[in-house]
Amino acid sequence: MGPGLWLAYAIGTVGVGVEWRAYLHPDGRAFRRWSAAAALLWSVMYLLLGAWTAALGMATTALRTLVSGWLRRPMHKHLAATGFVLAFMVLTAITWQGVVSLLPAFAVINTTLALFYLDNRRMRIALLASSAAWIANDLYWHAWPALIAEVVVVGLNVRTIWRLRGEGV
Repeated sequence: MGPGLWLAYAIGTVGVGVEWRAYLHPDGRAFRRWSAAAALLWSVMYLLLGAWTAALGMATTALRTLVSGWLRRPMHKHLAATGFVLAFMVLTAITWQGVVSLLPAFAVINTTLALFYLDNRRMRIALLASSAAWIANDLYWHAWPALIAEVVVVGLNVRTIWRLRGEGV
């Protein structure tokens, strides 16, 4: 295993903790801040693994995740969501590495729509589909820290979804 792979896995390991912290947070805004930080770490890890679509998608995801929590007006949300979906489609086309590129493309587009259009609990439910796509992507690229993080994220997310249900949120 070369130094680039070790560095990718080290950065990915830090991303694990940051990502888990995001999903443990019941507050939607705090979730978005932690999730954006994790997205930047995942972006660097995927870049080092040569997964271009995932790397650029995650870098753009950090901005998208933060912006999704700031916008209040429906028109602004719609314009931003449309812009990000189009950006992800263009990034996927530019970084195309075969059918595997559809996995991160689906994940970031699905998550974009969830962040902009769904309330906190429903957003987290939609993110379960994105997690499935990331898990498949991580298996393909041997992105073991991201895979471990995403599998645990599914459990944390289900736990938080259940907790939000109990609180009537």
